[in-house]
Amino acid sequence: MSEIMAKLRWYPLGSSSGPFEPIRQADLDNIAKRYRVNIALEEIVGKNYREVDGVVREETMNCTIEEITQTVVTVSAEDEQAFREAVRELIKKYGAPRTTFGTWGSTDRGKWIVGELSDEYDGWS
Repeated sequence: MSEIMAKLRWYPLGSSSGPFEPIRQADLDNIAKRYRVNIALEEIVGKNYREVDGVVREETMNCTIEEITQTVVTVSAEDEQAFREAVRELIKKYGAPRTTFGTWGSTDRGKWIVGELSDEYDGWS
């Protein structure tokens, strides 16, 4: 079976698109170990990032997705059931990615599974 991979992208714009709680490497390591999948964490600080009175004010027009402040969690596995269980736990814990680009860079199968689980567990669609 080929590798299934999903990039889940959360943006720091509050409850509408950010995660339910801070994403911590230790929590991701525990999930990866439990389901025997690979999980990587990347924190991206956008090229136009600025904070005003505790609120992110970032100009994102004319930026590529890699230039926007976000937390990217990449999950990969060859075993679809293990992949599903890990993604399910991430969505329950952090919520589903909220934007159109929330799974940008995923394999087609990974994106489909994230969409299906997001609908099931977080009302995303």
